[in-house]
Amino acid sequence: MDSRKFNSVSDPKIHRLANNLVKRHRNLFVYMVFGFIAALINTVVFMVLHKWWHSVVLVSNTIAFIISNLASFVFNQKAVFINNVDEEHSTWQKLIVFFTYRIISLIPDSLIMLVGLSWLHLDALFVKIVDQVLVGIFNYLTTRSVFQAQETTMIKRAKEKIKARKNKR
Repeated sequence: MDSRKFNSVSDPKIHRLANNLVKRHRNLFVYMVFGFIAALINTVVFMVLHKWWHSVVLVSNTIAFIISNLASFVFNQKAVFINNVDEEHSTWQKLIVFFTYRIISLIPDSLIMLVGLSWLHLDALFVKIVDQVLVGIFNYLTTRSVFQAQETTMIKRAKEKIKARKNKR
């Protein structure tokens, strides 16, 4: 038996692989941390409004949605998406697009809450946690497109190809 022990921390290949993984997926990892905080805000606000103040499910969910998404916008702009940032659009433009996407996600969010609580009579905290995980995945994909500079769009690439073909003639 080999007396040398394998030490993954000191192995340069593993260290390099880990660094590349963190660099490549940094935004996802940081989004998960701040997304968890936003989901926690959403859940706490919902539970306070619905369980303690006995507010209607859709009212509680919508207020929790607005508060947590305002926090989420700030988190994403200031801490999550800091590389390859979209400098082309103003904060107001980003806020409008951000909330447009988020309003789209409010539809399944509300449906999950209504079905889980009103029809299936499940525990509110359980339903909210499941809801936040499912909606969070959609939100990451759309949020990324709001804050990161996009590589050339399909339309731009098509225009460039047409222009290049005309120049060859």
